[in-house]
Amino acid sequence: MTHTPPAVQRVRAWLVSRRELATVTAAGLLIAGAWGFRLVAGAAGSGGAHAGLAARQPYTILMTAAAVIAGIPVAHEAFTRLRARQFSIALLVTIAAAGALWIGEPWEAGAVTFLFVFGGYLESMTLARTRAALRGLIDLAPRTARVLRDGELMVIPAEEVLPGETVVVLPGDRVPVDGRVKSGRAALDTAALTGEPLPVETGPGDTVLGGSISCGGHLEIEAVRVGPDTTFSRLIYLVAEAQEQKPKVQRLLDTFARWYTPLVIASSGVLLAVTRDIHLGLTFLVIACPGALVVASPVAVVAGLGHAARRGILIKGGERLERIARVDTVTFDKTGTLTRGRPVVETVIAFGGAEDEHRVCVLALAAAAEQRSEHHLATAILAHAREHGIEPVPAAEWRLEPGLGAVARGGDGGAAGEEMGEILVGNRRLLAAYGIALSAEQEAAIAAREAMGETVAVVAAGGQAAGLIGITDPVRPGADRLVAALRKAGVRHTVMLTGDNQAASARVAGLMGINEVRAGLLPAEKVAAIRELQAQGHVVAMVGDGINDAPALATADVSVAMGASGTQAAIEAADVALMTDRLEQVPYAIGLSRRILGVVRQNVAFAVGVVVLLMAGVVGRQVHLAGGMLVHEASVLLVIANGMRLLGDKPGKGT
Repeated sequence: MTHTPPAVQRVRAWLVSRRELATVTAAGLLIAGAWGFRLVAGAAGSGGAHAGLAARQPYTILMTAAAVIAGIPVAHEAFTRLRARQFSIALLVTIAAAGALWIGEPWEAGAVTFLFVFGGYLESMTLARTRAALRGLIDLAPRTARVLRDGELMVIPAEEVLPGETVVVLPGDRVPVDGRVKSGRAALDTAALTGEPLPVETGPGDTVLGGSISCGGHLEIEAVRVGPDTTFSRLIYLVAEAQEQKPKVQRLLDTFARWYTPLVIASSGVLLAVTRDIHLGLTFLVIACPGALVVASPVAVVAGLGHAARRGILIKGGERLERIARVDTVTFDKTGTLTRGRPVVETVIAFGGAEDEHRVCVLALAAAAEQRSEHHLATAILAHAREHGIEPVPAAEWRLEPGLGAVARGGDGGAAGEEMGEILVGNRRLLAAYGIALSAEQEAAIAAREAMGETVAVVAAGGQAAGLIGITDPVRPGADRLVAALRKAGVRHTVMLTGDNQAASARVAGLMGINEVRAGLLPAEKVAAIRELQAQGHVVAMVGDGINDAPALATADVSVAMGASGTQAAIEAADVALMTDRLEQVPYAIGLSRRILGVVRQNVAFAVGVVVLLMAGVVGRQVHLAGGMLVHEASVLLVIANGMRLLGDKPGKGT
């Protein structure tokens, strides 16, 4: 057995892995060498016809070799697709190159095949670069996890972590699961998931996403979603799936290519039969290749979707782009979408007086009754009391009154507790149920806070109303600029669809400049509202985050889920998932979709124009094979470069 030297093996492996580059390089060097000998032939012409002929022989040999080397992969592609009953552009190039060699024009054959494989190489390089976002995400996937099992810290493959297990994250580790922090604090880099440039401070009770990187600190995390169910794994899958899906314009171009190639071959044959000029027929055959048209859509779509993924915007496929670009109405859920979804105490009013000690007493009473409640308003009251160092008054015998509020008995059963009696925190109906009447002045105070959009919890003790607590859900940062950005992106109408009360909803809508508010809606009523807008001729996008938003998201023409805080149901139902809760990503996603389609249309118009002009030039005998092919390939490169601009879009260029 013959032993192959290691150096030869390495060269062979390099050539196999870079076959396209090797083909382009070899053919290019042969063409350059052929033209070198052609120059020699020109200089030797003065020495006699015999010397010039001898010098031109190497030119013919080298140019023919270049045509063969570059033509073999082209012919292979042509016949492979022909066996599958597909007429391809490679078939046109193969026929033209073979015809050029047959009539003794090796330069035409070499130029046609070289330019075709060179354009294909540049195209593959471009598409590889546009998929860098997906490769980068895969490289960031967590490989291992530190898990506490039976009191011992073990390092296991990330996919083997079980739900409910405790995962330990040290500085520099990648979080291997989606979960909730049990203990510890750390700064997490979430850029790969959300596009956020700064680390996020994380502590007990916070939700963390797999794929985040610990920049410092120590965390113990309860695993909630593991393996392929993590947000990170879903993101990789959805980005890969999205880049494979084609917009309508690209599907039309694919259909067009099926009949265009045989039509060009037939037209070339007719031209040859009429003119008896084989060179003209071959030139028409090659120049009619719609190379730029073939790459007009995929380069722009993949580049644009890759750019969006790097910013934390997941557009689930090119086929969604047309719908997103046509959106003229955007509807929003309120709680958790436009607002933080974490209510805070805005106002504390004591009915017995305006002094601080009276307000402290009201808050201490409310905190006492809410200690055993898990309601989101109770959480806001208890957090506000802790923040101001206010201890709840002694209480016992807690109970919840569904739809009304919370009740506790003041004191711990001693004499003082008997004097205080029952402590109530809730709405007017709770006080009425316990026989506590509100004065006209107290009713006016409650109505005033409700008119300002606050949710009011009334506090009572000892059979008397003690005060009220006004609670609001703050809007998200940047909310005040959202509607203006949407208008700039081409959205004419904005609507809030929420289950919250009218006053609170109107307050948020007023802060943001939203055109229309529909409050107090059940999930089915949100669906009906969207269908009503669609019946009026609007293309509707719905932005939501909760399980109750999933039906509305599925009904809308375009659905956008707030991915960082959203539920899996909402994210799965959505056409666009925002991996961060920054509202400015909504108009950016709409503007970017329009920009992607705009670039596709530019590319298609340019490619069609070039082909039409070149074909007219061929018929008019003003364009020849080599020169026309050069213009043809230059148009391909320009189309690719135009699509590549989407990779470097700045945030302000999305509209």
